[in-house]
Amino acid sequence: MARALRSLRSGLLLASMALALNAAPAANAQMPQINLPGLTVGLAGPAPAGDPVVDPAGAEYRAQLEHATNAARERVGLAPLRINGDLSRVATDWSGVQAAQNRMFHNPDVGGQIPGGWRHYSENVLQNYKHATPQQLVDQWLASPGHAVNLLRPDHTDLGVGVAVAGDGKLYATQVFAGY
Repeated sequence: MARALRSLRSGLLLASMALALNAAPAANAQMPQINLPGLTVGLAGPAPAGDPVVDPAGAEYRAQLEHATNAARERVGLAPLRINGDLSRVATDWSGVQAAQNRMFHNPDVGGQIPGGWRHYSENVLQNYKHATPQQLVDQWLASPGHAVNLLRPDHTDLGVGVAVAGDGKLYATQVFAGY
């Protein structure tokens, strides 16, 4: 497993460096994809013609985001995270704050908003576009070494996710992790 994690870290570093070189796309621009074994990374381009777009604010989208997060953990031999309603409320509220202000930033009080009993916590935030799939969001987090560490931290036990869309179509997503 240590070899797999080292290989994943190397690939993630290369992918994050490549993403850092690209500016945010215009609304109708297609972002280049970075292909690594088992991982394709890139900001979402235009919505594919004919593909149904799941409402990012809906329960189905959040369930797909939770599933994609746990699938990424399972691919490297980690246990899936329990879905925690309290953490999801914190994540959803924070995504709403970001969308309302139309800017991405971390919650400065996330630790104070998570109900007690946790041993540690972390948070991932991102901005993409409303037609981005949950898998694209997870791939985007995995392409960033710091976010990948949060997502793949072995001693995390619980997960909450939240998504909100700003008036201009930018999607703001938050993952809140905790170890209990």
